[in-house]
Amino acid sequence: MREGVNLDAVSIILVRPRFHENIGSVARAMKNMGLCKLILVEGNSPLHPDAYKLASGAEDILERAGEFPTLREAISDMGCVVGTTSRTGRGRIPLLTPREMIRKLAPISEMNSVGIVFGSEKEGLTNQELGLCHLYVRIPSSTTFPSLNLAQAVMVISYELFQTRETISKPAVAMASSEQRERMFDHMEKTLLSIGFLETRNSKRMMKTFRRLFGESPMEERDVRILQGIWSKVDWVVRKSRGDR
Repeated sequence: MREGVNLDAVSIILVRPRFHENIGSVARAMKNMGLCKLILVEGNSPLHPDAYKLASGAEDILERAGEFPTLREAISDMGCVVGTTSRTGRGRIPLLTPREMIRKLAPISEMNSVGIVFGSEKEGLTNQELGLCHLYVRIPSSTTFPSLNLAQAVMVISYELFQTRETISKPAVAMASSEQRERMFDHMEKTLLSIGFLETRNSKRMMKTFRRLFGESPMEERDVRILQGIWSKVDWVVRKSRGDR
C-alpha cells in the first residue's frame, strides 16, 4: 500500500520542444514539485544558454536530461506511459483528468517507471505517438482559450503528482515494459494479417482499436507473455495448415 505517486519513478518527456526557454522553464517547474527526470525526444539541446537562463536553479535537471531520437526508444523500459492531449476522439477515450491519472499511477509507480509525455508547443503529439501511450490525460481549461504553455502544462501535472496524498489500496504490480507491449502488438498485427482477419489497407486503423482496448487495462508481464503465446500458436497452426516447416 502506498500514499501518492512515487516521484522517483516519474520522467517528464518532451517531444520536439521548439524553444530552449520552455525547456528551462519545464526544468524549474519540475524541481519546484520534486521531480528530477527529464527526457527530450527530437528536441533542442537542454544545455543551451537560453534554457539555463529560465531554469533558474534547476540546471542540474538540464544537465542530467536524457535525449532520444524517437519516443519509442525513450519509453522502451517504462511500465506505464501517459500521453497529454487537448484533443478528443474515439482513440483517446477515456481522457483522464490529472487527479484521475494520479489514482491510476500511484499503485503502478511503486514497482514501475512512469513516463508523462508532452508534445511540441505547436502541434502536440501525433496520433502515432499517442498510440504508444497507455493512458491519456487532459488538463481542463477554458473552452474560449484552452491552450496552455508547455511549462504551464508540466507545472499543472507536476503539482498534482506532488500534492496528492490519497491512500491507495491496490497492491503494487510489475507492469510489462513499453517495448514488450510494442513487440506484442507488432506480432499481433503480423499474425492477424496472416490469417486474413486484418487487411493491409486497414490494419493500422484496426490496430489502433486493439491498442485502445488493451491500453485501458494494466498489462503485467505475464499478460503479455500469454498473448505472445497465443499469436505464436496461431502462427504454428497456420504454418502447419500450409505444409510449411
